[in-house]
Amino acid sequence: MIFSYFFADYYRKKHLKRLTHSSSIKDYLNHPLVKSNKLIKDLEFLVLDFETTGLDADNDRIISLGYTVIKNLHLLPKTSTHVLINPKQQLTEDNVGIHKLTDEELQNGVSLNCAMEGLLSEMAGRVIVVHFDVIEKSFINRACLLLYQMKSLPMVMIDTLKIEQKKSQHIGPYVKQQSMRLYALREKYNLPRYRAHNAMQDAIATAELFLAQIDYIGRKHLIKLKDLI
Repeated sequence: MIFSYFFADYYRKKHLKRLTHSSSIKDYLNHPLVKSNKLIKDLEFLVLDFETTGLDADNDRIISLGYTVIKNLHLLPKTSTHVLINPKQQLTEDNVGIHKLTDEELQNGVSLNCAMEGLLSEMAGRVIVVHFDVIEKSFINRACLLLYQMKSLPMVMIDTLKIEQKKSQHIGPYVKQQSMRLYALREKYNLPRYRAHNAMQDAIATAELFLAQIDYIGRKHLIKLKDLI
């Protein structure tokens, strides 16, 4: 973590030097990355979820994002936000079936640029929490490449899936992949099942799972960020 943090912060400063005009990406980069030795009780977390047209960030599109904030290890419901994004292309029947979003709804969505400007403002100075970080990392980096000519956005991200995998290592190598899905893990922690399925609801669901995992670990006032990454 120390090694990766060093390089992430190096690239943060490097990208910052080449930006001459004020923007959300410059404001984001002006915030130092959260150090790994910080106690999590003193940090703010932005819990994030994307809905996309597929899993390939090079060819697929983000069609909605949702987020919520955790502060003082408490979920702040009033911060929960859902943003629809116009992908500039028609959806397939599979997309509509999975996400329940139509072309007409997304035509009224904001542009990717507008969505990222708002998201970067929320991400600045915070630790990002997701479930299965491959999606959010790859789509954020792809958006930054398209919009800011930046291949990889320096950020600190926690993955609730990886927290659970680490906790389950003592069980053995044959943990079923399906048991690591967000809603399967929520059941494991006796969290309620949500009927709705959208990016904001999934972000809230991930936030609740994260707090449940922290409670399970115990002595949460002593947990440092590096213990979760």
